[in-house]
Amino acid sequence: MATVEPAVMAETRKDPKAVGAMFSSIAPVYDSLNRTLSLWQDVGWRRRLVRGADLPERGLVLDICTGTGDLALGFLTEHPEFKGRVYAIDFSALMIDRARDKVAGLGPPYPPRVDFLMGDALDLEFPDDKFDIASCAFGVRNFADTVQGLKEMHRVLKVGGQANILEFFSGGVRSRMVRWYVDRLAPFIGNLISGSRAYTYLSVTSTEFYRPQQFEELLSDVGFGEITWERLTFGIAHIVRARKE
Repeated sequence: MATVEPAVMAETRKDPKAVGAMFSSIAPVYDSLNRTLSLWQDVGWRRRLVRGADLPERGLVLDICTGTGDLALGFLTEHPEFKGRVYAIDFSALMIDRARDKVAGLGPPYPPRVDFLMGDALDLEFPDDKFDIASCAFGVRNFADTVQGLKEMHRVLKVGGQANILEFFSGGVRSRMVRWYVDRLAPFIGNLISGSRAYTYLSVTSTEFYRPQQFEELLSDVGFGEITWERLTFGIAHIVRARKE
């Protein structure tokens, strides 16, 4: 009998409506739990992604699965020389509402330079070859169809445009103690505080997601090149960057 790859098994359970409802349910505590469960490492991870992006001074950025908007806003706050515009999408209305409140609280000049929109990562409502940068933090593994999501990211990038992805990949953590924290303790705390099973789901999707080598093959198959990796905090997370060829 043929063996089914764990990443394929995980994708069969990613019902978009169920995942959207799950993220909406944890929206009120999403930021605080991210900080607490990662011991504030997630802030540094996002900062490294943004600072390392090859961002043209007047470029266009698309942030996919933006959540409460931290990564999207980082392109504005971490790059003072950046004069372009950021579009950020998510399929959770409550996440988008929190992102809009966050940018409104920053005040000028930020609100007019970022648009937070409802959107589907698998069917982006943007023309071909529009963006200089596409980014996604902890969203790719929740795509109902990873290949289709990567194809859409590739389609909307300009030739030479850069994809910047921050994600948990299978097999990244080698330490048993760190693995225990990531797989057991963090989901338990997250579920307890959020009052849902969302953090068990998020842990399972990272365990069953692609390994870095498998993911790199997917990127190459959909037309990306110049693929680079950065291992973060004992391999808990990775930043992968690639260019549209």
